Amino acid sequence: MSEPKITITIDDQEYQVDSGQMFIEVTDQLGIHIPRFCYHEKLSIAANCRMCLVEVENSKHALPACATEISEGMVIKTMSKDTELAQQATMEFLLINHPLDCPICDQGGECELQDLAYIHGRNESRFEIKKRTLPDDNLGPLISTDMTRCILCTRCVSFGTEIAGLSELGTIGRGESSTISTFIEKTVDHELSGNMIDVCPVGALNNKPYRYTDRTWELNQVESISPQTV
Repeated sequence: MSEPKITITIDDQEYQVDSGQMFIEVTDQLGIHIPRFCYHEKLSIAANCRMCLVEVENSKHALPACATEISEGMVIKTMSKDTELAQQATMEFLLINHPLDCPICDQGGECELQDLAYIHGRNESRFEIKKRTLPDDNLGPLISTDMTRCILCTRCVSFGTEIAGLSELGTIGRGESSTISTFIEKTVDHELSGNMIDVCPVGALNNKPYRYTDRTWELNQVESISPQTV
């Protein structure tokens, strides 16, 4: 049985949508751009990156689209000045400690942070802080790490717990010292571990055997057959 329809207003346009959804699910269905890092449709809601903040009428502050359930008569502004400022501020915080090494990063050219920084980033930072550096972990034969690039979206943690069914990664430390790591310094080498590289929105997790081999724009997409099915 489908959910009852409700009416919401997005950027001065009324829509009839199914109730019980988070706002970001609705905008994805309607083709409305909402920036995000921690949100993934196949994973549970973390709401920790705050990149999807939007202005909601009668709310004292911007709300995360991924964790805000729609309701009858809700009025949301995804392109207002307040929304823009909230997203710019979030991006500015995310870039405080992020290294400026896009030219040598394997994720360059297909990096979600890079793409959204072009759209929602400021021309200059208001912060003059020495960037933190973090040691890289040996996570096994498939995953190489550059944890200084990590923005703590926790997608890899959620994937391991919810999809692979193994709680091998987690957040350790507090504040600026927070990082993603294994709790007992073990490797992550289960059969789905390579997918953690795909869900990482930045260049923190990379394909170890393929690293520094080619750039994404130098490759051609072709149809193939998985070797596991042969």
